[in-house]
Amino acid sequence: MRLGEMLVKAGKITAAQLDETLKGQAIFGGRFGTNLVEMGYLDEQDLAEFLSQKVGIAHAAPGQLLDIPPHIIKLIPVDYVKKYKAVPIALNNRKVTLAMVDPTDLHAIDEIAFATGYIIVPVIAPELRIVTALEKYYGIKRDVRYISVEGGSRSRSRQHAAHSAAPSPATPAARVVTAPPPPPEPTPTLGEWPAHVEEEILDLPMLEELSLAGLEQPETTPPPAPLHPGAPAATPAAAPAASSTPAQAPAPESAPHPAPAPPPAEPPQQTVTAAAPKPAPIAELYREEMEEPEQDYSLDSVLAGLAEADDRDWIAELITGHLGPQFKRVAFFLLRGGNATGWMARVDNKPVPEFEGLELSLSDPSVLNVVNQSKSFFLGPMPPTPGNQAIMEALGGGTPFNNLLVPLLMMGRVVAVLYVGGGRTPLDEKVPEIQKLISKAAMAFEILILRSKIMMS
Repeated sequence: MRLGEMLVKAGKITAAQLDETLKGQAIFGGRFGTNLVEMGYLDEQDLAEFLSQKVGIAHAAPGQLLDIPPHIIKLIPVDYVKKYKAVPIALNNRKVTLAMVDPTDLHAIDEIAFATGYIIVPVIAPELRIVTALEKYYGIKRDVRYISVEGGSRSRSRQHAAHSAAPSPATPAARVVTAPPPPPEPTPTLGEWPAHVEEEILDLPMLEELSLAGLEQPETTPPPAPLHPGAPAATPAAAPAASSTPAQAPAPESAPHPAPAPPPAEPPQQTVTAAAPKPAPIAELYREEMEEPEQDYSLDSVLAGLAEADDRDWIAELITGHLGPQFKRVAFFLLRGGNATGWMARVDNKPVPEFEGLELSLSDPSVLNVVNQSKSFFLGPMPPTPGNQAIMEALGGGTPFNNLLVPLLMMGRVVAVLYVGGGRTPLDEKVPEIQKLISKAAMAFEILILRSKIMMS
């Protein structure tokens, strides 16, 4: 039985709260239990107990992660702590009690045991508590997506990397675009061979290479013609070397000059014929020439991708990828719990990873607050407030005159805001097109929610 079904059956949450949590998880990401706590439907202790029932492993009491002695913290190297979201909470002889988000990960337990030499006793703990402990004891800054257990804000956790290894679908909007596999090695005809292959095979060796192979050089110049009728033609072997001085007429026959002695014959040299290099297989040549095609962000491709999107980050990537070439700045914000956080952004059509660290309170004056309250788009210059200044600094600075912010509405409230600014096309002409695109993104989120419900049943 899944966690949501267990909680509904036990009366801890209602069916409507389960449905609302699934929607929040599809939009904001994160684990199901984390969303339950963040939405206020379940307290942390109940979550820990039900997680323990679900996996059949004991859970760590919340107080055990609040005050961990320093010598216990040092038992596990920080790399393993960060990699597996695991925090040591106790030591008994050679047994280390390890609070983990996923205590069923046997590979992680074996790896930590091998690296430390201790026997690992895993216990389960809620993700929020683990993330807070990582920040408190190891200085591992929590993602903005997570609230702290004592209170705070939330943003998103990257899930897109988990899909980078998934095979790409046949549609043009496939998220992972890979070059097609090289063809088999048939016996191609001359017309089917690439041009550079023909040149490589038909390229003849230089004359010096022929000499090395023991071949004589062909005669490149004919023997000189006789200077007067009746003079014998010189044989090639006795022909003198070419000279830059004019040729002299031969002396009279009455005073013949003695013929020069022929040069001594050189001893034959042993030549070694180098083996010709083996040509590369045709499949390798094709592979070298293959270049990975770029992602297609045309409107048709983006719409096809939205219909098949399997995570929230891919939805944002499709939208920002489509609008990136049209505007100088494109950004998505997530709104929840009275806060706005950076989700995904492009400046000059280049991703801005640090945009994820942006966090603003919706109680402070900003255009995001205006859009959230009005549930309508904002078009025009930004007022000079600290919140608006923080937005523009996160997007490369400057004070653009015209800005467009369009809300993404779901469940009767604004859950995300798309920002665009700069570009050659007047923004007022793009409002209907961008509003339509945002409505398609909302439909894509609905598809994600339906998938979650199917998997939950």
